[in-house]
Amino acid sequence: MFINLRVAKFIAALSFLVTYGVQENGVPNFILLIIYFYQFLYDLFNNTSSILWQGLIAIPTSGLLVLFLRSRNYKVLLSCFVILLFIMFYITGLVYNYKRINDAFTIPAILFLTSSIYAIILVKKSSHLIS
Repeated sequence: MFINLRVAKFIAALSFLVTYGVQENGVPNFILLIIYFYQFLYDLFNNTSSILWQGLIAIPTSGLLVLFLRSRNYKVLLSCFVILLFIMFYITGLVYNYKRINDAFTIPAILFLTSSIYAIILVKKSSHLIS
């Protein structure tokens, strides 16, 4: 059973957002991005002595997810996929806590990888058929 492109991209975006971090108190990516962005805005507008600069990552990540969902160009999809993969490695804490990998990280991450690659392949095949 083959799924269409829209469903594959939706599954990829959803699995990216629900992937849990592997830190000590790992939370899903969408919650972490909201917390980062809220804390960044709070620090910026409330005259605090330090600013949580990780909050800036929420803006391009949101834009990349929207671009990934809307695009039908395989080069754009591939670029978004690679950048989102690096962002996922960073915000989940995989770089420093790779020994703590669990099923809450593994299953959505594999789902993100496979559905993204499947969507890229579908777009690549459809672009060859049109040309």
